[in-house]
Amino acid sequence: MEFPDSSTVEYSGKDLFVFLSDIKYIILFYVFGDFLTTMGALNFGVEQNGFIAFVLAEFGPGAFLFLKLLFIVIVYLNYKLISQSGLSWSSLLWNSSKFAIAFLGIVLVVNNLMVMLTQTSLIV
Repeated sequence: MEFPDSSTVEYSGKDLFVFLSDIKYIILFYVFGDFLTTMGALNFGVEQNGFIAFVLAEFGPGAFLFLKLLFIVIVYLNYKLISQSGLSWSSLLWNSSKFAIAFLGIVLVVNNLMVMLTQTSLIV
């Protein structure tokens, strides 16, 4: 992915669409995949992350989804900062960042599926 020159970057609907298209695997695995499988896995055990367990207990699943969506806003700000930095390795940094987050999402989904199917976890 080539980033535009920082002097030509505008906050537009097209830019947002390009960003959302670029993070489709983050949205699929880290946001919705982890959210849905976490909700399913809670029927078989407890949430091991203390902060998320607190959010779910006190505010419910909607708050958990809100945190996931808030994370997308943070990723977008990161995307804008990296794309406007003008660094020669900004493309590598962005691609590595989105790969790491998507990979984490895959690990979380696999872990939640393991909890649901085999009552075991990668974490505990």
